[in-house]
Amino acid sequence: MACRYYDDILTIKLHRWLPDNSTLRVLGPSESKRLFEVTADDHKDAPMQLPIVSLSRHKDIELLATTKSPKSYDGLKILSTEEGTMQFNVIPIKLLYDLTIYTKTEEEVDEYVRNFLFKLINNPVIIVKIPYNGADIEHIANIRVLSNVSDTSDISERIFAGQFHCWTIQLEIQDAFLFSLPYRQNWQLCVDDTNEFLRIDSCLELSNKITQKGEQEPIEAYLRKT
Repeated sequence: MACRYYDDILTIKLHRWLPDNSTLRVLGPSESKRLFEVTADDHKDAPMQLPIVSLSRHKDIELLATTKSPKSYDGLKILSTEEGTMQFNVIPIKLLYDLTIYTKTEEEVDEYVRNFLFKLINNPVIIVKIPYNGADIEHIANIRVLSNVSDTSDISERIFAGQFHCWTIQLEIQDAFLFSLPYRQNWQLCVDDTNEFLRIDSCLELSNKITQKGEQEPIEAYLRKT
């Protein structure tokens, strides 16, 4: 569904906030699906190396509208030539994420939660690149921190109490969309001296003939974009 573009830019944003000497690992949604399996494989079944930040996207994605909206009609021109025009259609969606922080001590997770909350609230903007049809359009969206920040340490993967501590911050991406950039052919209708409608290639041919004859009367043409 192209939600992976939001996954990737969120993961990159979290990575950029870490200092070079940080031991904190950031796992994106694709890795977080198998968090404990991946961690065990990486360390050959050794104890899990903490701290870890896990970003996971909710399985359900809500369509805020079941019809597409043409963004290109709002003054945004993508690509247009005599032959065709690129349209920019969107469907608004609701994307929810869980940002879970795993640490060895309660004090450590408390500090990480505080730091990430301020980072997310002070720097909410993300820029998503849309690569369809080579357009490379940049879409600006915002991260909204939801009010529930929960202690999720009591999960099934924890074998005994105190093995690790984790807290979860819930996030919503505002102005999130599914994108479509179809390339549509332009049609130009014109009328020749026999009152017959001609397609664009015939119109161009007719126009060239009129120009060669020195005709001063311009042909009447109508442009229809589909």
